[in-house]
Amino acid sequence: MKSSYLRPTNFIFGFKAKKLINKNEAKSLFGLDDVAFASIEILKRDSLISNKLKISEITINNCSEENFNDLKKLSIKKNFFLNLDFYNPQIIGVLNVTPDSFSDGGKFMNSESAIIHVKNMINAGATIIDIGGESTRPGALTIDSSEEIKRIDDIIKLIKKNFPKQLISLDTRKSKVMKFGVENNVDLFNDVSALDYDDASVEVVKESKKPIILSHSQGNPENMQVNPNYDNVLLDIYDYFENKINFLINNKGISENQIIIDPGIGFGKTLEHNLQLISKISLFHTLGYPVMIGPSRKSFIGRIMNDNNTLNRLGGTLAAVLYAYQQGIQIFRLHDINEAKQALKVYSQFLIQE
Repeated sequence: MKSSYLRPTNFIFGFKAKKLINKNEAKSLFGLDDVAFASIEILKRDSLISNKLKISEITINNCSEENFNDLKKLSIKKNFFLNLDFYNPQIIGVLNVTPDSFSDGGKFMNSESAIIHVKNMINAGATIIDIGGESTRPGALTIDSSEEIKRIDDIIKLIKKNFPKQLISLDTRKSKVMKFGVENNVDLFNDVSALDYDDASVEVVKESKKPIILSHSQGNPENMQVNPNYDNVLLDIYDYFENKINFLINNKGISENQIIIDPGIGFGKTLEHNLQLISKISLFHTLGYPVMIGPSRKSFIGRIMNDNNTLNRLGGTLAAVLYAYQQGIQIFRLHDINEAKQALKVYSQFLIQE
């Protein structure tokens, strides 16, 4: 557990970022010359008041050695997975081939409807299609690996046939399903259990050398929303990832460039937990890995709006996406690709104005 936590703040993009980096008034985020942060916030568990400093104000007297090391780690150039360009936000399109997912369950069980949806998401700007054959919504029951594979088999093969250059993510907790994905050339894995559910999954990821999205969840889908509790949701999840990643790299042979982290909005979190996570989500950059966020149509939006209809959550989804983008978040897992792509593109133009 760290004594203090450093969160990059006040992000700048485009030409302004380059100019402030050159003037030593901002630091590059992971070596990108067009994404920078001009200040930091230092958080401590035992204090409700954080220390905020401009980059130009940082000295050995107001920052610990731990903070300096974190600041250095934030600026080191990274070779991220699949050579994706993290100046432009990457969108992962959701394809649930399930009868019971919380928002679109049953809509894409048929291969024809699924492939039409995939085509629409690709045309709208999805970089990656995330295919899931098992619902992990709150209260969902576990299904057998064979049933999960049966659901995704045809659609993965159809995407590979019809869109051979399209990146595919496989959303699964199970090693047998991951092995099926390797055999069918999926490009990365998305595990809501962060490789905790199935011990054999770690070896599949290691041997395949494919990237893995490690998502935080307190509990499992059956019980994760039963009184979720944290001492400090932001710092507890940071510690979880730091310990998990160190274990996977040092003890299990997972490579650093395989890892993406997802704080798991809605997975074992209350409304207040989700709001705290999104409001300071740039903290997770300090771990040194790409950060994904999946706020799409989540229940925290419905609770704010007092509306249980998941299809009425587009505005809230876009608000969360833009707030996270302004904190340098690089990857978004979403249902409404066209609307999110448009919102991000227009919003980014405001941020780069002189």
